[in-house]
Amino acid sequence: MRKRLEVLLPLHTKRRKVVGKLYRLTAGWLVRRGAKPVSYDKWMRQCEPALWGQDAKKYAYRPLISIVVPTFNTPTAYWQPLLASVLSQTYDNWQLCVADASTDAACSAAIQQSCKIDRRISYVRLTKNYGISRNTNHALKLVNGEFVALLDHDDTLSEHALAEVVRVLNIDRKTDIMYSDEDKLSDDGKRRLLPFFKPDWSPEMLLGINYITHFLVIRTTLLKQVGGLRPKFDGAQDYDLLLRATEKSNRIVHIPKILYHWRLARGSTAKRVSEKDYATIAGRLALEEALKRRGIKAEAREIIDRPTNYRPVYTLPDKQPKVSIIIPFKDKIEYLRQCVSSISEKSTYQNYEILLIANNCTESATTNYLKELQRNPICRILEWNHPYNFAAINNYGSTKAKGSYLVFLNNDTKILTPNWIEELIGVASQPNIGAVGPMLFYPNNLIQHAGVVLGMGGMAGHVFRFRHQDEWTDFGLTSWPRNVLAVTGACLAVKARNFDLVGGFDERLRIGGNDVALCISLYEKGLRNVFWPFAALMHYENISVGSYDENVPIEDYNRSLHYYRPYLKNGDPYFNPNLDIMNEQVGLRSKP
Repeated sequence: MRKRLEVLLPLHTKRRKVVGKLYRLTAGWLVRRGAKPVSYDKWMRQCEPALWGQDAKKYAYRPLISIVVPTFNTPTAYWQPLLASVLSQTYDNWQLCVADASTDAACSAAIQQSCKIDRRISYVRLTKNYGISRNTNHALKLVNGEFVALLDHDDTLSEHALAEVVRVLNIDRKTDIMYSDEDKLSDDGKRRLLPFFKPDWSPEMLLGINYITHFLVIRTTLLKQVGGLRPKFDGAQDYDLLLRATEKSNRIVHIPKILYHWRLARGSTAKRVSEKDYATIAGRLALEEALKRRGIKAEAREIIDRPTNYRPVYTLPDKQPKVSIIIPFKDKIEYLRQCVSSISEKSTYQNYEILLIANNCTESATTNYLKELQRNPICRILEWNHPYNFAAINNYGSTKAKGSYLVFLNNDTKILTPNWIEELIGVASQPNIGAVGPMLFYPNNLIQHAGVVLGMGGMAGHVFRFRHQDEWTDFGLTSWPRNVLAVTGACLAVKARNFDLVGGFDERLRIGGNDVALCISLYEKGLRNVFWPFAALMHYENISVGSYDENVPIEDYNRSLHYYRPYLKNGDPYFNPNLDIMNEQVGLRSKP
């Protein structure tokens, strides 16, 4: 579809309009209805075999990788598959470091005996169970490799796991941290299920959830630099490690392949996180300490009813910065009234102004309502009486804004969370942050916006559209905070100086694509765009200009390619390539 789109768009004007409309209707149908779901079993048969790289023996750079496993009364039914998965690696330059803290003598003897079958296995018997972090640190003392891979005692690796790590290192030897996609393994080891296909390195996501987990490989010198695992964070020791390690290095690579199988064993975090409530507490403390280390003024909070999920609540200055809310409109006063009323009645933030920009309004009801608003000191009414151009109207509003932060807001929205401004500005105020967008819902409470993915539906689409809040998908939870390439202009917060840095909205994109183009410009200046679900609005969508598919000029699509093309060609880094790019609801792709 991507190749076809790039062929169709440059056609001559007369044909271009017809083809453009046909494309939009086709893409719209595919996106809205979603493709027929592909089962994970089918994906494994049809797509997974095509993912693996070349023969591992052909790589020029062949570092020793030390796999670290702390064991504790590990049943033979778990230990033997783990050992077999290491011995069957297609990459052979590895070391297995086992620190055994078993209190069951027979179990310990079996593990020790099995470790004698290969000279690459190093074994140490601990005098007692010191806890997961100390046990792991004892195993780390055995490490000889340039890199350390962490493996739990009841899980298994794909046979290609180490080869894929080495493939990455042969592309860039400076890589310090690597992680992969993962799935779950049934307790009896016979079924793989519940895959989790992850985004590329997403700093804001890590502040909400340890989405990296497995398969984690880290440079040994970096692991030593941060001091290994810390016992006071047992239960969330890997989360604490990741928070510290990613503060020291940004040479982080995501391998979009299932390299790790996390067993659904009794008592396992993979099976039921609530079985380890202490893990949630430890994770919050790890996040709290990370925020302090980084000098971020924020409170670390646990998410109610979502174990091991967290969030930073950012602290704004005592003197609130001015926020300018810019709302273009053309009549439709029933929606504008609802939007403005919801802002003034629900918002807990105090220091804001509302700039209402009238665009060729003709109805007497509009005139009457604006007379009412003139008595409201928070509202300023401006006119921009030119042919509709979303980008130009908002740029005009920004020149009149007094705020150090801008919130671009559609008139067909309604505020749901009273602290929505604090939430959006709290994120936007952080260093290196570009645009921030909230969760938007349709009136039926299904998701309308949870971030924009480049290439979705052919150009750009709303990931998780029509899904429920807090719904699990193959791409994780719909309500996790995420880094994204773009957020929708229906509600977009940005620091005014960052908006000016990229020249505002591109006015050549009159209706469609200007919000995405703005976000790409911010991203390419080194700023991170964020979907922030802790601010929520209702969005009635396209009330002002009608159906998006019917009104976006094909010229907007053509010009958008200037911004979109690299991501249409190479993929959106925050969307996993194993997922169906044509399905906004998110599902597995059906072909390799």
